[in-house]
Amino acid sequence: MTEDNRTSSPEEQQPAAEAKNEEDEIRRLRAELSRLTVADHLVLMLQSLSALAFDRLGLTKENEGRKDFEQARLAIDAFKALVGVLEPVRTAEEIRAHRSVLAQLQMTYVEILEKSGKEGATPGPDETRSEKTK
Repeated sequence: MTEDNRTSSPEEQQPAAEAKNEEDEIRRLRAELSRLTVADHLVLMLQSLSALAFDRLGLTKENEGRKDFEQARLAIDAFKALVGVLEPVRTAEEIRAHRSVLAQLQMTYVEILEKSGKEGATPGPDETRSEKTK
């Protein structure tokens, strides 16, 4: 048999099958995303941002003890901005729920910052802006 006509071994077929599965999964995810409204996608982003904030505050098992206050603050500020963007297009009840999560994130951030002795270590955009306008 020539090299072109030989059959491939199971080991050689496996990467090709995995690549096809990955391509199928990417197609499926793209189709799923195309069915979402932008507002729905933003809600998913809120979920991701809140999870990131809690992680960067060292409150997850995976990141226990390792804190990144700057990244936590960025996630919280982005969450706050997205809630404002969603307010005109989502129900009042849903916005109240998001604002409740935001308040929890903000309080947890301040509590952890105070416990670690880094109070005021990373001013957010609101504080920076208000200082510039004084």
